[in-house]
Amino acid sequence: MFIVTCSPHEATPSSPEDGERSYSLPPLPPGYFYADAAAYQLPLREGMYVVEMADPVDRYHYRVKSILCSQKTAFQSVVIADTYNHGVALYLDGVIQSAAHDEDLYHEMLVQPAMLLHEKPADVLIIGGGEGATLREVLAHRTVRKAVMVDIDQEAVELCRLHLTEWHCGAFEDPRAEIHFRDGREFIENDDRQYDVVIVDVVDMLDNGPAQRLYTRQFYELIKKRLRPGGILAIQGLEFSINHWKDHTALRRTLQTVFANVGSYHLNIPSFLCSWGFLMASDRIDALDLVSPLDIEGRISAKLDPDWLDHLTGELLHASFCNCRELKLYLSLPGPIVDDDDRYVRLPDIQEVDPTWERLRLVRDDWWP
Repeated sequence: MFIVTCSPHEATPSSPEDGERSYSLPPLPPGYFYADAAAYQLPLREGMYVVEMADPVDRYHYRVKSILCSQKTAFQSVVIADTYNHGVALYLDGVIQSAAHDEDLYHEMLVQPAMLLHEKPADVLIIGGGEGATLREVLAHRTVRKAVMVDIDQEAVELCRLHLTEWHCGAFEDPRAEIHFRDGREFIENDDRQYDVVIVDVVDMLDNGPAQRLYTRQFYELIKKRLRPGGILAIQGLEFSINHWKDHTALRRTLQTVFANVGSYHLNIPSFLCSWGFLMASDRIDALDLVSPLDIEGRISAKLDPDWLDHLTGELLHASFCNCRELKLYLSLPGPIVDDDDRYVRLPDIQEVDPTWERLRLVRDDWWP
């Protein structure tokens, strides 16, 4: 469900007056500059909001300055809004897909691990990725000779092309880019080319609807046939935290039925208001063996321009593969996979039997005289 509410009343932003700041500003590295953020008096009066129904219970409100475009395409509702806290943001069917202030964080984490781990990615397939930012990150690699992007919604891509120029950075016009407006499943069923890396960046819907065909065992088997030896598949892996883990772990189990090595990693994406998961799969490359900080830093230096990445470092990527004790339990559980022929049903919730106060009493009795 997608809602925009409006009111004639707006809070008035304020910025520090000249001479108000009592401290000097330290110098910044090249390419950075200071800009005062607008300050607002609370409580804010009613304004204009994009309201995301995260699930049947919770709503997330994104306060916006303006709506840049709102259009119903043949496939979905597309809204591009300028938000106060996250910059310009893209919403598809009322669900945020990426935002200006952290889209580079999301797209670097989705694309670069697979591209860095492959020794020489020359041919890359992108399923989805309508903003063009996934394509941008792929084309940053000099070894790439062809990047094929397949998105079902041409109208949505054209809106992104028009309004999100700082995201795609002209990637659509790069001579190495080949753009197809087709269903991703249909494309890969009929495409006989081989790729070094395949990246799946499509809407996150495990609701037994049409988009779920891009998350099933059969779809991943089709991708595997299109990968060259040593090829890597990278997918956006839905929410992944101690509160939201069932869908991510189902995708992981599904990939494990097709590929020998599957790695989960995750990072907090501020505009998503949660920790987001990613998955890599390959028959030859085990991400868990290769992802050491020094190894990744060496690959970054060898493969990318020195100032290309804004976020990804060897330490960050290494840390993103680390999980707390509870997440390790969830990743180890057997359970349902996503299959063309079976309705996907999530695992039930898991509760601890032992209350914390009881464990604390036992510890106290062990040492108290």
